[in-house]
Amino acid sequence: MLTNQESRFGISVIIPCYNSGGELLAEAIDSVVHQPLFCPLEIVVVDDGSDDAATLAAIETTIHRPEVRVVRLAHNLGAQVARNAGLDAARFDYILPLDSDDRLATDPQLLACGGYLEPAIRLLDSSYEIAFVHTYSRMFEGFTGLTISAYPLHEELLVRKHHAPMPIVYRRADALAAGGYDPRIRKWQDWAFAIDLLAARQRRGTTNAIACIAGPYHEYRVHSRFPRVSTSSVSELQMTRHVVEKNLDYFRAVLDDERCAAELAAEVYARKPDRLTDLLHMAAADLDQALTVAGQRHATMISLADSLGIP
Repeated sequence: MLTNQESRFGISVIIPCYNSGGELLAEAIDSVVHQPLFCPLEIVVVDDGSDDAATLAAIETTIHRPEVRVVRLAHNLGAQVARNAGLDAARFDYILPLDSDDRLATDPQLLACGGYLEPAIRLLDSSYEIAFVHTYSRMFEGFTGLTISAYPLHEELLVRKHHAPMPIVYRRADALAAGGYDPRIRKWQDWAFAIDLLAARQRRGTTNAIACIAGPYHEYRVHSRFPRVSTSSVSELQMTRHVVEKNLDYFRAVLDDERCAAELAAEVYARKPDRLTDLLHMAAADLDQALTVAGQRHATMISLADSLGIP
């Protein structure tokens, strides 16, 4: 059960961890610590019932780092429950979720421009109308390049099933008001959380602007060292219907459509952009970037990209 705590200005980075190996977790933590940041920071590592020796050893090592707090779950309950445990434990006003096998930007030139966390916090602090801040994701290891969804988002795009990034910076209070992360969502969890967050804010009469700090300040590791949620077999239509049913008032308002949940879910699912549509949105924001991505994917813009697990 999520509980409210006294607010403090700063950022809590929540890293759920389940048998992800010691090296990857250490990389994720180091990438956060090396971000340019002038407000208080904590890294909340949530051990989701790991039983892998390397992972457990890495977690034990992190306990001695001053920036890190470890929350332990007795059993493996999944990333959504682990993220909620991190939200419960978080001490600061602003939150960034980060997977334990990913990392924040490590390019010194990019970090010299000010990084992601500090500017994102300042944007949120400057206007409550901003629901969250996102950045682009750059893939590394198994594939190099931006994800195909690297373009600025707005509320209607998200409602129409465009990809919601995982590493968004948002207010802890908004997440608590939205009920946190829904454990029933087994895939497309980032989209579901973003919708829950926006819907809860709309019910309170709040404008839902979305800010973008392009970067890319998030690095997404393409690998097969262990199973990722993104490779699991789950019905996208079923997950979409659950999100729509839960937020039917919100979808009806944004889409100006009074149909039942099942019909609206089918409509939302059908509107999910294909890769060409994503590329066109990218081109509208940055033509050179879109041309680069198209060149990188000349052989993977069709179904092969899906089979490789390249987002």
